[in-house]
Amino acid sequence: MRVAMYARYSSENQRAASITDQFRNCERYAARDPAWRVTARYEDKAISGSKDGTGRPGYKAMLKAASEKQFDILLVDDLSRLSRDQVETEQVRRRFVFGGVRLIGVSDGIDTAAKGHKMLAGFKGIMNDVFLDDLRDKTTRGMTGQALKGYHCGGRAYGYSLVPHLDPTRLDPYGQPTRIGTNLVPHPEQAPVVRWIFERYADGWSPTKIVEDLNRRAVPPPGAAYRRLSPARGTWCASALRGDVTQGTGFLNNPLYAGQHIWGRARWETHPDTHKGTRRLRDRSEWIITEAPHLRLIDAALWARVKARQQEVHQASAAIRAALKLRSSTSTGRGPKYLFSSLLVCAQCQHTFVIVDPRHYGCGGWKFRGLSVCTNTIKVQRAVVESVLLEAIQRDLFTEEGFMVFQQEVTRLLQGRATTAAVPGRLVQVEREIANLLAAIRQGILTPTTKHALEQAEAECAALRRLPDPVRRLVPTNLRAHFAAMVAGLAQTTQIDQARAALRGMLGGPVRLHPCADGARRFLTAEVTGDYAGLLRLEQKNVVEGRGVEPLTPTLRTSCSPN
Repeated sequence: MRVAMYARYSSENQRAASITDQFRNCERYAARDPAWRVTARYEDKAISGSKDGTGRPGYKAMLKAASEKQFDILLVDDLSRLSRDQVETEQVRRRFVFGGVRLIGVSDGIDTAAKGHKMLAGFKGIMNDVFLDDLRDKTTRGMTGQALKGYHCGGRAYGYSLVPHLDPTRLDPYGQPTRIGTNLVPHPEQAPVVRWIFERYADGWSPTKIVEDLNRRAVPPPGAAYRRLSPARGTWCASALRGDVTQGTGFLNNPLYAGQHIWGRARWETHPDTHKGTRRLRDRSEWIITEAPHLRLIDAALWARVKARQQEVHQASAAIRAALKLRSSTSTGRGPKYLFSSLLVCAQCQHTFVIVDPRHYGCGGWKFRGLSVCTNTIKVQRAVVESVLLEAIQRDLFTEEGFMVFQQEVTRLLQGRATTAAVPGRLVQVEREIANLLAAIRQGILTPTTKHALEQAEAECAALRRLPDPVRRLVPTNLRAHFAAMVAGLAQTTQIDQARAALRGMLGGPVRLHPCADGARRFLTAEVTGDYAGLLRLEQKNVVEGRGVEPLTPTLRTSCSPN
């Protein structure tokens, strides 16, 4: 029996050796049966069990391996290692039972092969879920106490340094002074930048002009010293300054700069379907507001000027908001999304092209961060982008070369899912070969070569017939006609959301827009790379869901005029 193990610990403050301890416990359990053989180990370090599979790479890989029957038994130290969420735990248990994979919790005694495991697993899932609620309440209670004492309980704030407050009379287990709390002190280099930003905005500068000047002078932005996933240098962004006045987010809406410390303004809740966090404001009576004059970076008069200008901007845009509200009230639903939104990337600064006005795409790096970040100021009509790119995709894709690449990818990927090559129409072709060989034998043509060819053809035919039905349905009898229909239908869909999702999966990468010039005329050149494996993935999904198949593009280059 093939045995896999999964281990996880949730906090960076926990020991990484926790993974080793969990694996050792599982290995001791597996050693009881000599027929069990450990074939795989999956782990997630410093990741909360409240996260779903998308936030845990080891967990996601384990579920994928289970669906592909790469192991027969999964061992975990206890069920909470899989998830702290009751619904997620129950879904995993059901998935394993349906797939014939045995799930065993070594410490809590849960075994899906045992009778009555449903009740025990459900009770354990409820306990794990309640544990999270209890932990959340205790954490909030402790942080509330710290906030009432005047300590800082949030994250890092630009303009300030975090200074630990230590107890000289008490030592932690490592012999160091115990940390009582964290205080904020003005940062000598960042505090002047905060005052400069508020002064410029109060004087009439727009957030875009402010960040453009900051980026031009290479002023380090918030988070410049943090660990970044992207190797690109961090820059200031106008939207981060503007924020949301109602939610209290954004640089210009932080009351800490005016000497007022607020904690507990909002809470985060997880959407049950998307698992995304949503910020919700608490009632004002729950806020803990502390006056902190020692943290004031701007005076009351400057703060009032900034708030007054924000109100002026808000009133000036009232007509636009009213028009948008009227349009939304007369609409039967959410407006259509743009086909290439989030798929266009500036080749100069690597930022995404965004809708910069009602009809045009433009570089987000230039629009929100200024010319010092990107000088690609070319704007292109959305209608032109969609028409020219779609026309070029259809023209360049429907070629003999494009079809051959598509056919090769279909064959290659299906070979990875079956023990024999499931080429288009191969089953019909093999059956025809068997009939021809039998006819030759009836005519007296029986040689060792003929016999060997018949045995091979019969074996291949049997293997093809054993393929799962969804895999066989992936291979249309007339692949060329199927390919032509997909290409022709690319621009005819009215489901913008589905078409954009299809393009994202098919392109294999972003559409890179290069700024170019031909004398006095400036234009953009689009570079698109197709992903035929992406097309096959879409086909596999559509077979399961019973939908049509979306088209895919090969490599192409075309130009989009800004006119």
